Amino acid sequence: MVTQTTLATPTVAVRDAIQKTFVPATILSGFTDAGHFELLAGEYLASLGAKAKSQLLARADKTRKFVATLAPFQPANVVGAEITGPHVDAIRADPLFIGAFGQRPYTFARVDITQLVALQPWVEPRGDPIPTGHEEQLKLALPHKWEVPAEFSFVPPNGPLQVFTSNPALQALAIQADIVNQVVLLSTLKHINLVQVVHFSGRHYLRNGYHRVADALADGLKDFPAIVTEAMVFPQDVQLPSHAAFNPQYFAGLPRPPLLSDFHTRAALRAKVRERRYGVIVSVVPISIGI
Repeated sequence: MVTQTTLATPTVAVRDAIQKTFVPATILSGFTDAGHFELLAGEYLASLGAKAKSQLLARADKTRKFVATLAPFQPANVVGAEITGPHVDAIRADPLFIGAFGQRPYTFARVDITQLVALQPWVEPRGDPIPTGHEEQLKLALPHKWEVPAEFSFVPPNGPLQVFTSNPALQALAIQADIVNQVVLLSTLKHINLVQVVHFSGRHYLRNGYHRVADALADGLKDFPAIVTEAMVFPQDVQLPSHAAFNPQYFAGLPRPPLLSDFHTRAALRAKVRERRYGVIVSVVPISIGI
């Protein structure tokens, strides 16, 4: 298990300077070299004093030495019992789901989460309670409520309107126009937030649901509900649509790729990463139509 250590805090804030916000995270530093670890934690490292920075880099080096001792990975029987019933039937019938998954092979099943390859190099420990019952686990792993909470900020009288969420896939807003009453409603697009596993070339990669699966592993669970799909195009179908993801092309050929279970071994360390928010800006641009 990961040894718990006290996280170094940034140095005293400098007046009249922009301050950055960091959040606690578990990082798979053992699967990074010094340069890639700098990409993940560089902003936090820069906020530390010389001694704290040296200690963190030394801990990262220890995780690399641990990973070097790991045996090759040979997955077997990752996908278990198929999941059927009203819950997944309702998801299958949803037009949003049909639009996203209807043209590709998929199955709902319980999967061995100890054998899933990790492409997200860090997680923020949430500690969410993981239910033990199958039906309650379905609601957590395969929810059918896909609205995305968002923070709206508007500068009157003409904007801009800023929309921030935790969803890295946010690229646009949903627009509803009531022409009769001359009202326009803006909202975030729904996000099909299922625990999603993608199979490619003999290995199963976790594409979505990292915090839920990491919490399930921390609770001692070995399997968990998920939707399992086949990669249509590699690496686009496998990699996460987010920043700082591991390169799937590189890890596909490694005898021992990073696994979700490595978040709870000496392959990982506790540090901090820059808090990330994703959003869009809506501006009002005056126009003039000549007659």
